[in-house]
Amino acid sequence: MIPAGSHTDLIWPLSLIPRKWTAIESTHPPYTYGYDGDVPPAGQWTVAISRYGLMFSVNSHGWLFRIGTFRYDYVDKYYEFPTLTLKRHS
Repeated sequence: MIPAGSHTDLIWPLSLIPRKWTAIESTHPPYTYGYDGDVPPAGQWTVAISRYGLMFSVNSHGWLFRIGTFRYDYVDKYYEFPTLTLKRHS
């Protein structure tokens, strides 16, 4: 299920866009290389490929950087478009 409200993990002004405008429900997660999951642990990276494009994320020195044409939410099972994130993460 796609959560209501705006994006909380995108940079401004993308964070102002309602999530339901940029999300598609799907039970098919992307193919991943590197860490297999949503947010890689410290010092790890992920490259994900799906029919919706590519996504790259890295967690380094307490910062998460993610960029790509999509992000897959493994808990609620949906894709959101696009993704551009820079935030503190442990």
